[in-house]
Amino acid sequence: MKNKKRMLIGGIFICLAFITCCMFPFLNLTKETPIRMEVINWLVIVVSIMFYHSIGQSEAKLFPNSSAMFIILFNLIATIVGMGSRFLLEFGEVSNTYNFTIPNIILHIVVAVVLSSVTWLFLKKSTDNN
Repeated sequence: MKNKKRMLIGGIFICLAFITCCMFPFLNLTKETPIRMEVINWLVIVVSIMFYHSIGQSEAKLFPNSSAMFIILFNLIATIVGMGSRFLLEFGEVSNTYNFTIPNIILHIVVAVVLSSVTWLFLKKSTDNN
């Protein structure tokens, strides 16, 4: 049973890192895009929100008794691993110069960590009240 829980924890971590790697930056604050790309950007934002919400739901089931600080750190580390993977994946490409800017990095980390953690907190509180 303990081994299965470790596998699930690893799976959630890998999913969060993978989602971050694929979706970064879901909103590029430093580069203008053509209008038809804006539609794709908004689609990516909606899909990202759904994924991060789902991660928070999974964490609520897997970590019902954990502290908020643990969940925030877990989400932060997985998000940074995902962004680091994206950086290495595109290392040497021009896109790294306009994707990996301070505003894009901060926005993505804040949205990913806050959305996942708030979902976990909301579901944890709703199960505590029942």
